[in-house]
Amino acid sequence: MKKFKFKLFDKKIPTRNYFIVLVVSVLVIIACLYLRTFYLTYRNNKLSTSVFSDQKIKQINTKDVNFALTETGDVLLYVSYTGNSEIYNNEKKMYEVLEKKDLLDDIIYWNVSDYGDSTDYISTLKKQFSNIRDEITNAPLLIYIKDGEAVEAMSSELKTIDYKVLNKMIEKYGIE
Repeated sequence: MKKFKFKLFDKKIPTRNYFIVLVVSVLVIIACLYLRTFYLTYRNNKLSTSVFSDQKIKQINTKDVNFALTETGDVLLYVSYTGNSEIYNNEKKMYEVLEKKDLLDDIIYWNVSDYGDSTDYISTLKKQFSNIRDEITNAPLLIYIKDGEAVEAMSSELKTIDYKVLNKMIEKYGIE
């Protein structure tokens, strides 16, 4: 019987090939790390910008709150903060509802992210709208304002404000 010898296993692999595999592996790892960093930066930027900071939505800043809220007609005040993916997703759905019902002019957005963990904005709202002070607890919250006076507030104490709560408030007060 004849023994067969495979020539394939007899060849010696040059060290140059090992070097090429090592370089390609390092480049792939660097590319993956770069893509991960890019994705995380994109996600953080997306979450730090509210859907309501669109040009179509009226916004108030902290300095103008007292003046802006007394000079309004029939509007919804949406008080919220950025940096939370659940709130961001809820805001996207709420924006779609407002856009579909053509109510973008009937909402005012107040971003309270600059307050951080402080609840000074709650004190400001309670002082401004003393008739509903018990309903104002924490952001995000919706306040229906009619002729400069708050009628009702819905806070996120038990459940986060979402598009369903927005729809209820729109239907309840016939906001058009």
